[in-house]
Amino acid sequence: MNTLTNTIRPITNKANTPKYIHLKEILLAEYVFIFQINKGYHVKDISQCNRKHQLLFQKIENKQQELNLMSIDSIFSIILAEVTQEVLLGKVSSFYQFTSLKNTIDDIDLIIQPDFLKFKFHDFIHHLLYRDIAKKKLYKGNIDCNKMYYLKNENDEIVYYSIYEQRSLQEMLYQKLELDIDIAKSCIKKDKAHICLRIRYI
Repeated sequence: MNTLTNTIRPITNKANTPKYIHLKEILLAEYVFIFQINKGYHVKDISQCNRKHQLLFQKIENKQQELNLMSIDSIFSIILAEVTQEVLLGKVSSFYQFTSLKNTIDDIDLIIQPDFLKFKFHDFIHHLLYRDIAKKKLYKGNIDCNKMYYLKNENDEIVYYSIYEQRSLQEMLYQKLELDIDIAKSCIKKDKAHICLRIRYI
């Protein structure tokens, strides 16, 4: 299991003007995973996908997105595919829940330690927030230091997160990012299931 390391190349506005981004107003990522339907099952609609072993992960629909994920880890697309299956089955709706649920990745019969998963999800969240890893274009590893995320806390106060507060933001999003399936963008095509995973803060 290899981890690829990127050289950080900061992108800064000439005036260093913060770019304020409301966390509830953005879709952090969207991936369409393609699964082979197991020949032992007759599946004609997404609603009939109710058992994990009905689906065998093949690839992410957009090849560039899949290649970009290798910046997190060489097996991260497989991990995220398993996350997608658990979300589809209604077992998890956050990275935290998935980490608590899993200690193995079935597709590769690999034992995964919870601390490893947590670290990888934190790293992934960082790349979603400050880099272009989820976009359908070549990932160059650039980091945008001017992004300033904000939201209201439980006391109705606006809390700001610059890149210097990213650790606390990552931990909060690790627990609270909403993972769900966009049914409108998911479908069955012949013997394959196309499942669209959305990652956002609600």
